Amino acid sequence: MGLDILVKGGPIMFVLALISIYALAVIFYKIVQFNSSGANKTGFIEPVMQHVKQGEYTDAEQMLEKTTGPVARIMRTAIRCVLNRDMSIKSRESEIARIGAAEIQVLETHMRGLELVANTSPLLGLLGTVTGMITVFAKLSEGNGRVDPAILAGGIWEALITTVGGLVVAIPAITAYYVIDGQIEKVRVRMRDVAIQILALEDVFIRNEKEQERRELINQRDFLKQEHEAIAKLRDEQEKLKQEQEHLLDQVRTTPQSSNTLKLLSPSYRS
Repeated sequence: MGLDILVKGGPIMFVLALISIYALAVIFYKIVQFNSSGANKTGFIEPVMQHVKQGEYTDAEQMLEKTTGPVARIMRTAIRCVLNRDMSIKSRESEIARIGAAEIQVLETHMRGLELVANTSPLLGLLGTVTGMITVFAKLSEGNGRVDPAILAGGIWEALITTVGGLVVAIPAITAYYVIDGQIEKVRVRMRDVAIQILALEDVFIRNEKEQERRELINQRDFLKQEHEAIAKLRDEQEKLKQEQEHLLDQVRTTPQSSNTLKLLSPSYRS
């Protein structure tokens, strides 16, 4: 029955059959691609972002090394750009955009072909119907005005087969195209969001680092100030102690008993 319909539909039906096989192959390929590439994986995003929020970029990168998928790769790229302090903001954004475009390009493989099948198959069906009707009317014209309803109905039926065939190919193809395109758009939005979050958190982390450095400098300044004050206080105490010693020596020299003791100890008194 199927082969008979193909034969009655003419060359257009064979073309529709071929592009329908191509469309089914693309749909199957995209299903396998999404499942194997990890494009729909999202469970790793939150743990990685927690590491990023705490400034633990190395731990986040190690976690991403074990994860596949375009989102994981764009996050890994964003983190590497953040860790490279020599890169400017514009360079980081350009690198992330380049990697993101490459990932999306992989996901969009054969999508143009599927879209082409969805758009052209109804037109091919209509073309087959028009050419079939032309053939029917050409045969009618050869009958010198005598019209056999059976022949006319059979010819129209055969002509309309291509229209049905075109719609049968187009409806699944265009449905699959929009479903797959929607999944790709979700991945694109997810990649953009995580990249923006990482870059934004990197700015916050830099500000926190600068604030931490400022606090450390303040603490060092306060510590040096305290040391300076302690040294000055110690010097004052040493100076005060020295003055007290000199004062005691002066008192010892001025007392009579001390003078006699000093005389007894002198060499001239002993002689």
